[in-house]
Amino acid sequence: MRTCRAILPGPRRIPVDMHSLRLLPLLFAALTLVGCGSRTATFPGYSDPEVWNAMVTVAKNPEYDDWFVFENEVWTDRPTGRIEIHRFLRRDLVRVGNDPERQEERWKFEIAFLNTDPPTIGFSARQITVPAHLWREADRYFADMRSILGVEGLDVVETVEVEVEVVDPEPDVIELEAPPAVDLNVIDGDD
Repeated sequence: MRTCRAILPGPRRIPVDMHSLRLLPLLFAALTLVGCGSRTATFPGYSDPEVWNAMVTVAKNPEYDDWFVFENEVWTDRPTGRIEIHRFLRRDLVRVGNDPERQEERWKFEIAFLNTDPPTIGFSARQITVPAHLWREADRYFADMRSILGVEGLDVVETVEVEVEVVDPEPDVIELEAPPAVDLNVIDGDD
C-alpha cells in the first residue's frame, strides 16, 4: 500500500535569530536619539565677527559649576564658520548615605553658523546621546555666549550698598501663674 502526501500551501516559517530580536530595541532607541541631537540660537543685532569671537571664546574657556574639565580640544574653521569640540568632564557625586560616585562625560560637539543675517548658530552632538543632556550643554553654551555679547534680557544683578542698623531687642518675658498644686496622695474621707 502506498501513501501519498499532498503538499498543501500554508504559512511558511521564517527562521528568526533571537540575538537579532534583542538588538531591535537598541536599534530603535539609537535611531530615536540621533534625531534629537541639535539646538539653535539666534543673535540679532550682532555682526558675524562678534558672534564668531563669542563662539570661540566660550568653546575654549568652558565654565561648569558642577564638573571639572579634564580635556578640552577645540578646532576652529573660520571660512566655514564651524567649531569642533572634544571635551572630557569628571566629577564625584556625593549623595547622603551613599559612597561617592565618580561620573565622567565625554562630549563631541559641532557648533556652526546656520545663517548669517541674523547670526544663527547650530549646536549638535557628534555622538549618540540623551537629548536632554545635549540640550543642557547647548543651553549652557548659548547662555555663556549671551553673557559675553551682553545680550539684553539677561538678569543683571546690581550691587547696592545699604546701611542697616540692627537692633537686638530683648525678648519679652511673660510670667504665667502656676496652677494650684494638687496632692494626689490625699484620700477624701467623706466616702
